Amino acid sequence: MLSRGFARAIGALGAVALGTRALEGQVRETATETANEDRIALLVTAWGPPKGFSPDYRKTQFSRAIIGDRTNYAGEPCTEWHYGTFPYRSEFGRMPFAVAYKVEGFEHLWDRAGIYRLSEDGETYVALHDEEIRLTVEEVGDATITPVKDLPSQRPSRSVFFHPDPRDGTDYLARIFKIDLPNGIHDMKETSLAGSLRSAQMMGYDLEAEPEVPKMMADMDSYIVDYIDEHFGDVVDTRFGRYGAIPGLTRTLEEVAADFARDGFKKFMVARETTDHNSVVSEVWSLHHTLKGLCQAGLPYGEEDIDLERVRQVGRTPEYNEMLMRNLRKYLENIPEQSEVSIIYATHGQPWPGPNPDAGPLSRGWHRVKDVTHENAFLNYLSFRRYAEANFDVNHGGKYQLNFSRSDGVGGPESRSHSLFAGAMLSKAGTGHPDDPHRMASVRSALESAIRLDGKDEIIILLSHWYGNNMDTGVIIREINDLPLNSIEQMGDGIFSVTWCERYTGPGTYEQVRVKDGDCPDDHARIQLTEAFDEVAEEFFNSYVQRIRGGIERFGVFPNLGIEVAAQGPVTKLDGGTVEVTQGPLAGTALFVRPDPRPNEPESYEWADAFRPASSPNPNTGPDAIRAVNDFQKIDDYLDSAKDDFTAFIGTQEKSDPGTDMPGHPNAISAVVYFGPYRTLFNAPATVTLPYDRASVNDPSKITAHIFNETTKEFDPVYAVPAGEPIRVNEMAATASFDVQVLGNFVLVLAEEAD
Repeated sequence: MLSRGFARAIGALGAVALGTRALEGQVRETATETANEDRIALLVTAWGPPKGFSPDYRKTQFSRAIIGDRTNYAGEPCTEWHYGTFPYRSEFGRMPFAVAYKVEGFEHLWDRAGIYRLSEDGETYVALHDEEIRLTVEEVGDATITPVKDLPSQRPSRSVFFHPDPRDGTDYLARIFKIDLPNGIHDMKETSLAGSLRSAQMMGYDLEAEPEVPKMMADMDSYIVDYIDEHFGDVVDTRFGRYGAIPGLTRTLEEVAADFARDGFKKFMVARETTDHNSVVSEVWSLHHTLKGLCQAGLPYGEEDIDLERVRQVGRTPEYNEMLMRNLRKYLENIPEQSEVSIIYATHGQPWPGPNPDAGPLSRGWHRVKDVTHENAFLNYLSFRRYAEANFDVNHGGKYQLNFSRSDGVGGPESRSHSLFAGAMLSKAGTGHPDDPHRMASVRSALESAIRLDGKDEIIILLSHWYGNNMDTGVIIREINDLPLNSIEQMGDGIFSVTWCERYTGPGTYEQVRVKDGDCPDDHARIQLTEAFDEVAEEFFNSYVQRIRGGIERFGVFPNLGIEVAAQGPVTKLDGGTVEVTQGPLAGTALFVRPDPRPNEPESYEWADAFRPASSPNPNTGPDAIRAVNDFQKIDDYLDSAKDDFTAFIGTQEKSDPGTDMPGHPNAISAVVYFGPYRTLFNAPATVTLPYDRASVNDPSKITAHIFNETTKEFDPVYAVPAGEPIRVNEMAATASFDVQVLGNFVLVLAEEAD
């Protein structure tokens, strides 16, 4: 499947190594079409880093992804979605304004030094970021010169390290120095480039080799092209635009969005493969950068001009959970059966509530306190936990005693602070106030809890965020959390999992030793760090395209799977909605989407109102203080229900794939009923009601609900949803209602006969 789609992606869509000339030719060809107004423009985006080291990509991407545009004057066109208060408004607002941009009186924060490579003859320092800038040894004079390897790590938005390779002591930044003289280049651009240069060599990349599109990304593009072609045909035009373009290989999403608009498209579906919904991805990139591309190209971009939908995340679906289970299984198999195994679920992680967005020149306009990353990522974790326990835990017939909990939390047994749920890109201690029991945990803090406090001796760190192994997973998250590195040879062979032994000698102090003959010393825990999803790539691609399918269905366009809609109706983010089939064979089937449990939250949150413990210089511990608490014991604990407004559908789906009939469950007591848009996600649970065949049921208490899994092509149980209710049977109406967080094809089955 991949080879055919890969060729098509190269030949027509500009996903991989084509060069800009070929891409521009494709745009000119499609620009002559006149029927695109009714077609759907599928713009597939992602970060898109190269395999290998591209200085141009790294320079450009730092400016695009970390700094972004600033608002130069009040009312400046194409800046209406910037963050902060003018004159301190910018595209991202994630670092102090006077650090990101040159501000009068604060120039020293923007540029006080430079990063240089010393020439071979030792006479000239050449700026790493711009080789046109040079200093002779005489010009440097008595300015302080520091080897870059001796600089402390930095965090523009992620950690940047400079120290020698801990594996063998190699200094990849030898002959590179920081010179304490301004040179007109933003200091953070210079240090970021140096850090990227080091990380690339830590991965074993040949700096002289041409960068490549990573195989995982090229294969994913290919899979998407094939799926859309097979399921939607010419109704959808698929193109690929990245957050950052690899020069000569890929293009930016702004460029591709503008091409679509020039070709007459009015319906835009912007898809991103991120596993956890967060506002940076969904709003700043998928939404705002698409609009920015149209605006800066002088094209219409208002709501009256285009209809724009987004795929916000991939996690929480049966397919995504199946992929995680398959990835986890091979690491469980290294552990003796019946053993207790602690699972640290490691996602990207975002700080909360973040710094003050209204601090003048030092403000960070982005309101992290309004973001719901912690809620969406944690709900993805809880969804996977249900699958893992049902398939692997001894209490459900499995072979292992799974542990997902830490003892040093607060709240209910499944609260975030009681869970081994961690951010891999957070600092070692986590983020938030040290005395706040609800602070965001890091992988390192989860390890300390599991090993030092709870005495666990078998631990698996399951990566759940990055779809492919890269510098983040291979180097950065490990150095942030002090986890062992694979050898360069292993990484070259595509091996990124690692196993080691570790014990804590006191709070915050630990020692690590190598595994010997597969075992650890008696007083050490054995830890396995998994890879990303390279080994389950097709499973990830499949989980992604199912979400894309649902995104396209939002336009009322369905795949050629024989879908017949029996009822449809509006659902809103604020008020939810109910859709019900009132006649025909599906009469009594219904979908109920709850209203927003806490309207205008977190949209109304302000940084000043966030919780700060008594130990803070400016405490705020009152009952109205805003907390990032994830303990879903009741519906009102959720911040959201539906993510946005949409039209919901109920009906039947004849085919599971074009040419393949939808299977039934052998012990079904109801029809298999389609609910869409496919794989629509909810936070607060929605309720599905299905009628059942009264004559087939002797004991209604045995009725269970199942959902079709596109990866296994079988039906999974609908597992309990946090704060949801058990299945409710109405014997008089012969219906059963159950709570869900994802839509799909559902069927009712008798428990005693279920597989």
